[in-house]
Amino acid sequence: MYPSLLRLSPILLLAVAACAEPAGPDTAATLNFGRGVALHVQGAGAVDLTAAGAGLADFQLVAHWKADGTVGGHFRQSRSTPSGIVDFAGQVTCVTTDPAFPGRARIGGVVTENNSTHPGFLTPNHEVGEDVWFRVQDGSEAADGLDRSTTYGFKPTLVNTSAEYCALPFNGLPWWNPASIFPLEHGTIRVKQ
Repeated sequence: MYPSLLRLSPILLLAVAACAEPAGPDTAATLNFGRGVALHVQGAGAVDLTAAGAGLADFQLVAHWKADGTVGGHFRQSRSTPSGIVDFAGQVTCVTTDPAFPGRARIGGVVTENNSTHPGFLTPNHEVGEDVWFRVQDGSEAADGLDRSTTYGFKPTLVNTSAEYCALPFNGLPWWNPASIFPLEHGTIRVKQ
């Protein structure tokens, strides 16, 4: 009985390993947390931009920073406006958090897709390869318990590059302007260190 179990165990191990293999970037980033990942930010849902007259923006994001200094992840945000669709996807190039306020993160990256039809988002500053940035807040760390996100920023608003955005000082505006970050209508954002 034991010899047959020993013969089966390599097959069972392969089957278990195949089932545990990450299915995509979201799963891979989640599974890697705790194995060299020092900061992990993820979320999905809809940001309520109605206070800014922009309706709801569907979003998803995964960003991680490893202890060895490497950064990875992706993001997407899409919304419909009377002037057309604003829809961007990107690859994460930097992610930082505010040491004084756990749960706050800034994410910078490069545009990998611009599927917008809104003329204001079809300029050279919005092309594939250009820098883009935004910030999020994990509500489990906030006094009001609300998860929040901003719209995407592009040059020349505030800074000109994602690296400059991630390097902004953490002590005050414009790094964390509460008037430009909006609660989620549904969904969640988690920032884990």
